[in-house]
Amino acid sequence: MGALRTEIMEKRIKFFSAITIFMIIVATITALFVTDAKDLASVKNVKMVHNSENSISLTWKEVKKADGYYIYNLDSDTNKYVKIGTSKGENNCKYDIKDIPSASIYKVKVLAYRSFMKKEYLSGKAKEYTFYSNPSKPILSVFSGGKGVLSMEWNDLDNLAGYDIQYSKNKEFTEYKNEMIKDGQTRNFSVNDLAVGDIYYARVRAYMTVNRKTIYSKWSDVGEATIYDKDINIGKVDPSKPMIAFSFDDGPAYDYKNSNSTERILDVLEKYNARATFFMVGERVNSETKHLLDREIQNGCELGNHSYAHPNMKELSLDDGLAQFQMTDDLIAQYNNGQGATVIRFPYGNSTDELLASIGRPSIMWDVDTLDWQTKNVQANISAVLDNVSPGDIILMHDIHEATVESCATIVPELINRGYELVTIHTLAAANGVDLAAGETYYGFHNGATNE
Repeated sequence: MGALRTEIMEKRIKFFSAITIFMIIVATITALFVTDAKDLASVKNVKMVHNSENSISLTWKEVKKADGYYIYNLDSDTNKYVKIGTSKGENNCKYDIKDIPSASIYKVKVLAYRSFMKKEYLSGKAKEYTFYSNPSKPILSVFSGGKGVLSMEWNDLDNLAGYDIQYSKNKEFTEYKNEMIKDGQTRNFSVNDLAVGDIYYARVRAYMTVNRKTIYSKWSDVGEATIYDKDINIGKVDPSKPMIAFSFDDGPAYDYKNSNSTERILDVLEKYNARATFFMVGERVNSETKHLLDREIQNGCELGNHSYAHPNMKELSLDDGLAQFQMTDDLIAQYNNGQGATVIRFPYGNSTDELLASIGRPSIMWDVDTLDWQTKNVQANISAVLDNVSPGDIILMHDIHEATVESCATIVPELINRGYELVTIHTLAAANGVDLAAGETYYGFHNGATNE
């Protein structure tokens, strides 16, 4: 019996000894691992290997035994570093910062990390690196802004230090004059006392400053203007060219069937330095579409009133009809520095003489009806315009249809190629010597108004 007890005790001692040794080994390994994890080297040689207007690509030197890397950016509002991304794997020493605004400056730190037993260990002190996305290429409008004046305007861009402007009498810019504008908020520039009849070419690029280094955008597309001898500016156009007016009804279409159609039409107009008149439905004018009104105004387009809910005015009382236009005018003014629409268009072209007189604005009809709302066909739209247009015409389209957007991408450059200036209703009227009058109805302008 005693021998048995002794044997049992010896087994127990051996068992607990083994457990103790195992625990010591585990503890030692754990301690070594933790020490190893805590001793992760700092990330070095963080470099920007590529950048664009909306992205930054980074690489860095590999850190041995790292499970991955965290990328941080300094938040300018809180002055604290915020994690913006993770790169997993010891050898995965790269990260792309995507979908960021142009001319953005990033203060970046990269830390290696290692995980063990639900705990995470970071590398040591990290160096801050400064990187940036490139400035956007400006969209330039060039025109003769008065007698002997070359005028330039460009779109609103953020985070810039200024602009570099070149203008020349030759398209290749083998000889040119240069102007540096040291103000990122400036959106225009003019040169005076030029010879009437001369043709000038101009381009502009934006620049930002990063650590005392100047970073330029790409040059804008080259704009061209003939210096004319009129003291008035009838809409940033060459008055010697034939003009037509595009008009778009029923917008703004912020996200009509997920197409953003109004925005895409504005893209086309801005690309080709063209303008139009947008007759808006009041119930679509709100904080979500404000940016579209801003773009229309910035591009020199004209804002028109197309009623609040698009009813047939002949079916409404005088008071209800007036309310339709007043509500829309109030909404447009809310997002247009207190200025309402300059022209109106009745839904379906239907009105009464009493309502027209009471509204007190010029009523605009059209010469070329594309019927885009009916056909919803790209080629039909193209043919309706290109086969029928003539100088002085007003073209009717609707900026809520996908086919209209696609057709404009063909129609606009083709009309410009034919020598047309695409202008607003008021500019077209002024070019034909017509002063639009309240309570009158206008179709096109062909050396005078076809007032019907």
